[in-house]
Amino acid sequence: MSTRWLTILLVAGLAGGAGYYYLQHPPTGKLDVQTVAATRADVRRVVSSTGAVSALVTVDVGTQISGKIGELNVDFSSPVKRGQVLARIESSTFESAVREQEAGVAIAQANIALQQAGVERAAANLHKAELDLSRAEQLVTKGAASQSTVDAALAAQLSAKADVATAAAQVDNAKATLAQRQATLDSARIDLDRTYIRSPIDGVIIDRAVETGQTVAASMTAPKLFTIAEDLAHVQILAQVDEADIGQVTSDNVVSFTVDAYPDVTFQGKVRQIRLASVSLQNVVTYTVVIDAENPLGRLLPGMTANVEIVTGEHKQVVVVPNEVLRFQPRGPAQAAIVQDGMSTGVSQLSDRGSRMLERLKTQLELSDDEMGKVRTALEAEFAAIKNAGPPGSAPASDDVREQARMRIAKVLRAMLSPDKYKKYEEMQRQRPNGPRRVTLWAYENGALVPREVRLGLADQSFTEVVDGLPEGAQVVLRVREGTP
Repeated sequence: MSTRWLTILLVAGLAGGAGYYYLQHPPTGKLDVQTVAATRADVRRVVSSTGAVSALVTVDVGTQISGKIGELNVDFSSPVKRGQVLARIESSTFESAVREQEAGVAIAQANIALQQAGVERAAANLHKAELDLSRAEQLVTKGAASQSTVDAALAAQLSAKADVATAAAQVDNAKATLAQRQATLDSARIDLDRTYIRSPIDGVIIDRAVETGQTVAASMTAPKLFTIAEDLAHVQILAQVDEADIGQVTSDNVVSFTVDAYPDVTFQGKVRQIRLASVSLQNVVTYTVVIDAENPLGRLLPGMTANVEIVTGEHKQVVVVPNEVLRFQPRGPAQAAIVQDGMSTGVSQLSDRGSRMLERLKTQLELSDDEMGKVRTALEAEFAAIKNAGPPGSAPASDDVREQARMRIAKVLRAMLSPDKYKKYEEMQRQRPNGPRRVTLWAYENGALVPREVRLGLADQSFTEVVDGLPEGAQVVLRVREGTP
């Protein structure tokens, strides 16, 4: 016999057995109702993520000059102080450059003295030429000398003045040369000082990229020699939070996290910053959340992966129900067990809230008594239509009732209000804060299912908070099955 015929016979046998059992054990008509009690518990809403531990401040230390590492004074994990010498580049070339520039400065200083002497000599020559000119003028006046004698003396005096100006300019030039040589000397001394690689902060060496004798070359960017973390007693975590969860996270949210090195230790932190720049990787958009944490024992090391839980809400000892009860809706035989005076609960409660809403609308929209009466009449007719909608014996879900009510209210107001007042109503609706959401839970009382409209609060993976509408200890329906003998 082929495998296909064996499969067909097996399925037929199972179907026949199930049919025989159903004929021998028909449903009793009774309902097997499983309930669970509303209890008190703590509810924590968390956003889970991962991130890397890093120091609050990390500095890369490089060099601005090229040369060979002559001294290396620190190693990995060495604590350092601000200004401490970490390493030194061989300085013989730079010391020679300093001595050369010092000699250049000395020459420039001597040249200034020489040029100042030239100024004094030119001044003396000018004084002599002025005296010669005066005597020549006196001799011409007495007729003892010709006019050419005066002209020659005047030319000599003018030449002496020019010599004085030239000598003064040479002094200025010598001073400028000295300033230039001094600047070159200062630059050489700075380069010599740069052979000392110093720590810019207090911290600890977390990375070292050089060895003694290694040649480093400074170019457009300084080569990295050391990486220093400022203070590992305080660290931060850069957690990547999914775009679907980032709206729940705010600054100062409490954070708990673990690292693989200490799986049994839970560390605490707090959200410091939510960065606005998104990170997109393989069509997954995340945002960076910066978390501050204390690390007094130094167990958290840079680069560790932290498994983060950001607490976005926490309520202590509130009334809760299991999340499974939120998914129950009466269907099939369970609809027959719905208490009759509870079928319109959703509509009646909505009507009460509608009355209160109308009072607010009358005040905020400044409705006249005539307008108020027309709106009330129209809304009562619409609510009656909601109540009578659906098959007999069925209980409308409160979420559906509210949605229908909102649509019908908008329809009535659009038809009866002026455009300005309806526009104001729409603005009021947009600005209305979102409170706890309302749902219908089902209680089991005296053999009947009774709808209980409740307001829900925080929820975690197991339980949901009930803000009001259900007391502690109340039995709510988890599931309903038709019983058999």
